[in-house]
Amino acid sequence: MESTASRWEPEDDDEYESANAELKERFATWVANEGLSVGLDAPEGLLHYKWGYVDGHLTRWRRRDLDEVLLELYPAKVMVGPDELDEVLAEARAFLTFLAATDLLDEDSEPADVLLDHLGAIDGRFRENMADSSRFSFGKRLWTNAAAGGVRPDDPGAVEAFMARFNARPRAERDAILAGGLRSGNRPQVWGRFTPPGTLPRPSSGKRRKRRG
Repeated sequence: MESTASRWEPEDDDEYESANAELKERFATWVANEGLSVGLDAPEGLLHYKWGYVDGHLTRWRRRDLDEVLLELYPAKVMVGPDELDEVLAEARAFLTFLAATDLLDEDSEPADVLLDHLGAIDGRFRENMADSSRFSFGKRLWTNAAAGGVRPDDPGAVEAFMARFNARPRAERDAILAGGLRSGNRPQVWGRFTPPGTLPRPSSGKRRKRRG
């Protein structure tokens, strides 16, 4: 009987957490066996966004999935320094290679070589979109402004002080910072490399699972 952790299309959050943990454990073993210098947590962002925003199937990947995650969701949601963009694409390449090499890439996926070639093809657009502030969500706009002032998200005191200063600003100044956002509207909030809070949930179209509260 197939274990819950082996169900790569989870039905709820508990199944997702179990599947996520198993995939990352298998990835870590594969990385060690291959002698690769890639972070063992590399699949985290791709898995979170596939689960929370796309179709929820963690091992079924097509070019359109990569486009949605890397060209839409990462630019809108994830704060990544310019010097880390190469790393993001390398991690995606490693994860897809892992799925193919371990026979975990779902049979309804596009071929691994097609997916890997596509990562190369979208490299330029990925970098352009990540630098395009008009694509930033509410939360990313706010925390980009905080980061510009030296505020780190893992420093509660600094975050609290920043929010107090921000809320004390005139309405027009706050609106100028938060104006715009993700072109396709608000989507449910999940965590990737660093996904700042601040965007209200809205389920995507198509098959959905039980969502976090």
